[in-house]
Amino acid sequence: MSPSTSAVYHCRFRSRLEARWAVFFDQLAIAWVYEPEGYVLSDGRRYLPDFHLPDCATWVEVKGHEAALDRQLMLTAARDLPVHSGRGEAGPLLMVLGPVPEPRPGRGDWGWMALDKGMADPVGPGGGWQPGQLRYGFGSYATNRRPWFLDNAQYEWTPDTAWTEPLWDVYESGVPDAYVAARSARFEHGESG
Repeated sequence: MSPSTSAVYHCRFRSRLEARWAVFFDQLAIAWVYEPEGYVLSDGRRYLPDFHLPDCATWVEVKGHEAALDRQLMLTAARDLPVHSGRGEAGPLLMVLGPVPEPRPGRGDWGWMALDKGMADPVGPGGGWQPGQLRYGFGSYATNRRPWFLDNAQYEWTPDTAWTEPLWDVYESGVPDAYVAARSARFEHGESG
């Protein structure tokens, strides 16, 4: 499917959560492609990213809860997924989005976990993984065509840090409305697949 801000109305999603994120992207005029291509990763596993954001060349994985997220798969994908050139500024290589959060009065955007190639390299004597502290939000997407880096969050990453839960950040115009639209979207019942 080609990038389209109206594609949400002509696309079947595997989950309502993915459909809600498509509504969110549409509200902010973020071009997206749903499940554009699958890849065989270096460890032999197959991976099909949920979305690609062609403006910033960012892949997106959507998971409804932390227990459903395979962190090792995400780290391997961040190493192995191809890097495309975007139409705007480059964003993070891979973002992990969880449930669409409720907007908060006076605050507009959230910071989501993101991984880049260098951050997914094995570290330490046991070859453990450290994704770093990258979080990105969508509030200024319209001005630079990429998610903005959340550099003012006061938090420390630990192995227990949830990847599917966002961190809050400052107000960004238009973003609360996009979260409201995504959470309010209704979809047809009775379809399978």
